[in-house]
Amino acid sequence: MTMTSTKNFWIAALFASSLIFGCDGDSKDPDPAAQSSTPLPTTPGDANAILAAIKVKANTPGAVPIPGIEILLDVASGNFFSGSGGTGSLVSVGDVSLNDYKLTTVGANSYLNNPTDIMLSLNVGQTNKWIIAGANGFAAINHTTAKKMPGIVSFTNLAETISKSGNVTLTIQSVPANSDNLLWVISDGNKVVTKELRANSVTFSSSELSDLKATSTGIVQVAAYNTEGKDFGGKKVYFINETVDSKFVKIN
Repeated sequence: MTMTSTKNFWIAALFASSLIFGCDGDSKDPDPAAQSSTPLPTTPGDANAILAAIKVKANTPGAVPIPGIEILLDVASGNFFSGSGGTGSLVSVGDVSLNDYKLTTVGANSYLNNPTDIMLSLNVGQTNKWIIAGANGFAAINHTTAKKMPGIVSFTNLAETISKSGNVTLTIQSVPANSDNLLWVISDGNKVVTKELRANSVTFSSSELSDLKATSTGIVQVAAYNTEGKDFGGKKVYFINETVDSKFVKIN
């Protein structure tokens, strides 16, 4: 799979990163998709809903008063579509909760965890419980995922500055347990370059990075995830468990 550009799936990341960091100071009208701290895989073609449980590890950028601090937080997002494959409008399904934490709605019926709930009991190796009240064609759901949260994914030897004029190799300590695949991301805050590869390292070529702009708050990410699809009352619901390492870097 490749990464979706659907902004509804990136809104959770914008919420998480804006809560702590705010926007990229040297970007004009940044694309919310590119600002994400929680990249998600492509929406399956038969999906009527996507529910994601995400543990994000990130560092504060150099622009903040105390840069370089590592922060760990949990993000939950839910989107229920009037069509399949992420098409149509988002619909309300009543109350939605993850591990007994009630999500709130933002924008056009997109569900996110409350800004005050940054720890949602998303622990490595555990399953997650989703409860959905049901409405607008969606049945009530009380489901505990069969798949478990992946291990924490962590970059190793990541430089503080990367050059888009040459090839860039990203490396992690190891492929986490319980991960179906890895999603790798380099972003300048507006444009996003991605690869999917379940390996300890991946290389982005200079040609792939050529459209990125120079910035002091670029974002480099790796996400370890698994996906589980299940039918409820004729609707196909996909559950995603994911851990993310997200670093602010300088791109020149």
